[in-house]
Amino acid sequence: MDANVFSKANILFDHDSQTQEEAFHAIAEHVNKLGYADSVDSFFTGLMNREKETTTGFKNGIAIPHSNDASVKRPGLFVIKFDHQIEWNALDKKPVQVAIALSIPQEGSKEHLRLLSKIARKLMDEDFTKIILENDDPDILAQAINEI
Repeated sequence: MDANVFSKANILFDHDSQTQEEAFHAIAEHVNKLGYADSVDSFFTGLMNREKETTTGFKNGIAIPHSNDASVKRPGLFVIKFDHQIEWNALDKKPVQVAIALSIPQEGSKEHLRLLSKIARKLMDEDFTKIILENDDPDILAQAINEI
């Protein structure tokens, strides 16, 4: 994984969110804090609008929310682990425990599709999914993500 897109700092352990909306706020705040977007509210709205198109809930407790609104300054990948299971309307109807979120600049749609495809393929790998779901060690999580 490109170091400009992902670093260990992009991993967030969210102890508070209990709803999808709260999770999107936490993601937007983290993305903004790290300088990938210049507006929490705009990025949050981008996540919400994308979710209205179709669910970003994948399966096995993992979602891939993403936003390509005007606030995004650079592409990023973020891992958010939730203490509480989040209802997400996922494809398998199970709650989400982990979000692999993306920030995509408006002009980066080709890169967005490529990265989204790589993540979706990697999520078919049971070993990768197990690491993402069962580990709270940032070093192990970062190593797994860097292999995407």
